Amino acid sequence: MAYKDEKWAEREKTLGDISEGQFETWCANNDLNYVRWGLERPPLQMWKLPARLRYSPDYLMTKCFVECQGFGRDQVYKMKFEKWGSLHYWNDLHPVSLYVWDSRYERECFVPLLEFDNLLGEPGVGQGRFGEGKAYLAVPADLLFHRGSDAP
Repeated sequence: MAYKDEKWAEREKTLGDISEGQFETWCANNDLNYVRWGLERPPLQMWKLPARLRYSPDYLMTKCFVECQGFGRDQVYKMKFEKWGSLHYWNDLHPVSLYVWDSRYERECFVPLLEFDNLLGEPGVGQGRFGEGKAYLAVPADLLFHRGSDAP
């Protein structure tokens, strides 16, 4: 069964873990330091917190915040509009870079948030809704990897 088809209770157990683990491995392999910044499934009613707190970036590095996210078989990077807007708040404090992990082809890249914004008018970029109704931006994987870089 594809990850996207699993029940929320199962998916919630591993949200972000795979891409965050890959980012931490990338840092170790490149002798770079980071600190955990964002909330990692805290024992709180997250839906009651302001979006800017719910979507705080995963990591802090000297030159940027890093938000980790992956995708798989469908080769589409899906970012909730609410998350995208919140990351702009953080970008006003310190640059945000997206760490993108493709579990299907085991490839990775970094895309600065403002460069991600530049992709939104490109052919193939669209929108959709998750099962719970949240709207998202849909960016083809190859477009991200074409514009991404190997370091933040």
